[in-house]
Amino acid sequence: MYPANLQRSNQGLEAKPFEWSEEAIELFPFIQAGHPFYPQMQRFRAELRNHPRHDELLERMAKNKKTVIHTEVKGLPIPDRGWRLDRFYWSFQSWDATRRLPFEALTLLYKAKKDKIKWSTFPQDANLTTMASFFEEEQGCGNGRSGAIDVLRYVPQRRLTFRMAGRDDAPTPIIGKFKRRTRFKEAYDKLITVFHGVEQSTTTFSVGAPRGIDEARCLYFQEAMPGENLAAMVTEDNFTELMHRVGVVHREVHSMEILNVPVWDFGVFLRDLQRDVRWIAFFRPEHAVLLDKVQELLVKGAPRVDPSAYVFCHGDFVCSQILASDGRWSVTDFDLCRCGDPYLDMAILMTSLAYDIPLFQEQSWQTARGQGCILEAARQAYLAGYQDGAQQPLDQRRLLWYCICAELYYLALTFKKGWFGFATFDRAFKRACELTERWRQGGRL
Repeated sequence: MYPANLQRSNQGLEAKPFEWSEEAIELFPFIQAGHPFYPQMQRFRAELRNHPRHDELLERMAKNKKTVIHTEVKGLPIPDRGWRLDRFYWSFQSWDATRRLPFEALTLLYKAKKDKIKWSTFPQDANLTTMASFFEEEQGCGNGRSGAIDVLRYVPQRRLTFRMAGRDDAPTPIIGKFKRRTRFKEAYDKLITVFHGVEQSTTTFSVGAPRGIDEARCLYFQEAMPGENLAAMVTEDNFTELMHRVGVVHREVHSMEILNVPVWDFGVFLRDLQRDVRWIAFFRPEHAVLLDKVQELLVKGAPRVDPSAYVFCHGDFVCSQILASDGRWSVTDFDLCRCGDPYLDMAILMTSLAYDIPLFQEQSWQTARGQGCILEAARQAYLAGYQDGAQQPLDQRRLLWYCICAELYYLALTFKKGWFGFATFDRAFKRACELTERWRQGGRL
């Protein structure tokens, strides 16, 4: 999920310009004096301020240039509920159509194991080492094709997604994905499996066809599907209709017979839940006691696991993974697909609406009429669509349990990705507590 300054479009990310301020480029401003990570964060902040391009980057944002800042902090748990900082990155990314390669990224990287700060400039990347030669070849091919490469999303050291004109044997636009060597082949194999599964089904959505793999470069291609990202299309006038269809499509995903995908591990899920609770408490210790009570209730009340009832799940089914064009829908990014509990997939979608769709994000909440009611109405429209597709009622109690877990997952993510805002956190934390109390009293979603 992404903060309000980001939108996904055409199978990638499209940035809204930042409002100019010194704080816009600040690193994790919520990590302040007294926090265990503060000394290291101050070190990173000084490194950024002293970089020769610091003032230029501020100026670029001030002029409303197309920019995105990606950040991430990862920690390792230590005794007594603490954490030690393990890895960190800050990446300033921008697009300028006048450049031969329109995309540019300047990234600060830190790994505690070596205790060294490094800077990298796209397309150089310590893990995605083959990107540089690819872009150099595209720039040097003499046909101007490099200027047509549109970088959609770049997650340093993990993946890059781009759109480009098709090659001779496939003239239509294609999507290319660089991934780490340990991940790219699995992702491509999943795409092949899902694409053939959709071809053999009666679903109302499509999936981009596989278009080849370059194993030496850890790169694969797929068909670029038409349409706009659904998250950006949702308005006060159409959200009920769109969210109902999202529910229908999601049920279709869960109805597909897709084999040879990983099986979800409920035990790992519970451990991750406890880790998320501990991570939240590390940044908001005033809520630690209440978080412990919520965690205890969730673990004791965990639903019965029945692998024989598992279905095919997308793994990250959110509106920004859906493209819509003239009533035709496509679902993208099956990298996390698995055989698992559909109720977790549903809870993730319902919780994601407050983070993934601009209409429901914080700025909109403060200005739009009746926004809280709109968000709840959107969730109910989605559930109605899902139940219409299933032609049977849902287990509301099971869904409620997973929705509490999903709220905690997203709260933890706000600290990991630097999205934290006091109003956003308070709203989400209040909802998690309200859902927990409803669960404790034996209620339904």
